[in-house]
Amino acid sequence: MSYFFKKNPIFFLFFLSLMSVNAIAQGLDSVYKAPNNPFIQKIIELKDFNIQIILSPETGPLPLANTMMAANAQHLIKNGSDIYIMIQQTGFIYKLTSYDSTTCTYKRIDHTINLNYNINCNTFFYQNQLFSFGGYGFWKNNGHLRKFNFEDREWDIIPLDKEVISSQFVWFDEKAGRLYVPFQRIINAGIEGDENIKGIPEFTSHYLDLKTHKWEKIGDLESGSRDLLVNDVSSSAYLTYTGGLLHLVHDGTYLFDFIHNKMYKSKNADLSQFLIRRASFVNMFIYKGHIYSYNVGTKTFNLYPFKISDFELLKSNMWGSSTQLYYILLAVTLISILIVFSIWLFNRSVKRKLELTQLKLLKNKTVTQAFTGTEVSLINLLLTSSLKNENVEIYQINHVLGIKDKNIGLQKKVRSDVMKAINDKYEFITQANTSLIGSSRKIDDKRFYEYFITPSEVKTIQRIINNNAE
Repeated sequence: MSYFFKKNPIFFLFFLSLMSVNAIAQGLDSVYKAPNNPFIQKIIELKDFNIQIILSPETGPLPLANTMMAANAQHLIKNGSDIYIMIQQTGFIYKLTSYDSTTCTYKRIDHTINLNYNINCNTFFYQNQLFSFGGYGFWKNNGHLRKFNFEDREWDIIPLDKEVISSQFVWFDEKAGRLYVPFQRIINAGIEGDENIKGIPEFTSHYLDLKTHKWEKIGDLESGSRDLLVNDVSSSAYLTYTGGLLHLVHDGTYLFDFIHNKMYKSKNADLSQFLIRRASFVNMFIYKGHIYSYNVGTKTFNLYPFKISDFELLKSNMWGSSTQLYYILLAVTLISILIVFSIWLFNRSVKRKLELTQLKLLKNKTVTQAFTGTEVSLINLLLTSSLKNENVEIYQINHVLGIKDKNIGLQKKVRSDVMKAINDKYEFITQANTSLIGSSRKIDDKRFYEYFITPSEVKTIQRIINNNAE
């Protein structure tokens, strides 16, 4: 074996790395008995409360001080009556299996070996399944979804329809089964440039549907939320409440309501001071209208009222309509307008051609064939009255047209259509721009019109009518 390693030093280094990783994992005990304390006892008492809490070194129940995991924070996750302690930056999970007034017993339930691939990942329960999303490791961050296999005691990868890179600003809606990622911060230190180390922001907002394992695009991060979040790289402290996250940004206290896509800022200076003094948000959680903060010195909880009324609604939402969607809608609108205009232009052209065809047919006929019987009757009525210097009233026209018993709307339409047809035919026959039938308001009642034959056209229409009678 030694001869093989001398000839193959790369294999030797690889073997040492595996041994060192395994030594780290084996360095932890499978069972720990730790003192019970008021913090853990309080979490145990909250039977109806599911929560994730980052623990301080003093509160973390696992005694890791003399292990290679001493520098790793401990993360408490509560799901129903079950309490788990996860060691940050690993997949190591311990479950609280028993407790009494003085002692808690934690048993390791995983067989994880790999480390440091999921730094600052988001861990949550959904339908009694434990998931881990994203995180940083091996010089880049990722958008992987992992599920803990309680039977095999290993983490499984869950294939998604695409990769949406995680940022620390992520929230899981347990009721809807949605994991919200309002923006991405893409870190890849393997590519040159300071921006790849700090992280390049990508402003498209998504949520992951845990039922379908598909990402849904919901818009783009608005300018107001960009100013708050994208440049806020100094803190990873967030508190979860029923609608989203409470977060400190530049000494201001903000609520981010993911369900309703709204942002709020605290109006309560005392609340902001309370949180600024506890800016790391360790040993803290929100429960039934109060923010709980555990004091490791006094072993007591400090409570501060948590009320939405202490916050003012900001004008900016977190995300708005997607720019890409806007351009798609604009393009669809323009195309629709173009299609409608083309149809209108085509119909107008067809109608005009039809009118010209009809007029050509009319011109090829004798002039005496130009008007229909109804039109001739109306012309005779108007001509007779005009020769007597009298105008014709509406009721007389209705009688001649046979519409005196129809409703007013229909009467008006029929009168208008017949008179327009007469005037169009007359102008075409005479090749002039003078209408045959004119109108004027009644002298005694300006609401109504009277009709007559245009005086200059009396002789011409008499000749047409006489020819028609022959």
